Amino acid sequence: MSSLVKSPLWENSPFRYMNENMDEKTESEKSKYDIIWRDHPSYRECSPGEAFATFFFDGFKGEIRAGQTIIDFGCGTARVAKDFLSKGLNITLVDISPYCLDEEIRHLLTLFANQLHFQQGCLWQLPESLKSAYWIYCCDVLEHIPEDFIDVCLEQMAKRTRYGGYFSICLQEDLAGKRLGHPLHLTVKEKAWWERKIDQHFTIVGEDAVADDLYFNCRVVLKQQ
Repeated sequence: MSSLVKSPLWENSPFRYMNENMDEKTESEKSKYDIIWRDHPSYRECSPGEAFATFFFDGFKGEIRAGQTIIDFGCGTARVAKDFLSKGLNITLVDISPYCLDEEIRHLLTLFANQLHFQQGCLWQLPESLKSAYWIYCCDVLEHIPEDFIDVCLEQMAKRTRYGGYFSICLQEDLAGKRLGHPLHLTVKEKAWWERKIDQHFTIVGEDAVADDLYFNCRVVLKQQ
């Protein structure tokens, strides 16, 4: 933990922005995930964002090109950043807790300082300094958002999308939260509910089936206004 506390990430302006502008709900959620990421190593064992990267790459084959930008909203461990780097993408990682990043990813932030960046931020309270990207990526995240904030999260992500991206949403209650004593999946809804929400801002252009219908995975492009 000491290496994280001393990390230069803590000196970046996004962290100061986050701490100075949190409301009570945001502060509560941040504190919850700070504890989970910092004190429960087992939570890092599963990384859906990494697991579903192939769906994203295959679904947009021929359209993903080196030099394009991508934002990973709710990046968690951010292990998928290694796959994005292999494609030559310029990456911004966004998460509410700075403790989320794996040690390897924090090391890559230094090695690829011109290509890989971390921005601490709450998805319903994103800083204006977070600029738009060609692609967005958001896996195993939206179900963690309080239901009252789903619409604004999708709106904020759409504002920062120039073309399209990939969503993966778990449709069931979480097991990790039960083990850790913290409810993590705050918005558990059926697929049709999520389709209606996403359709307000994006056009769903393809879906990927996942065993047992545990996730709703879809490729999207920004809806033309």
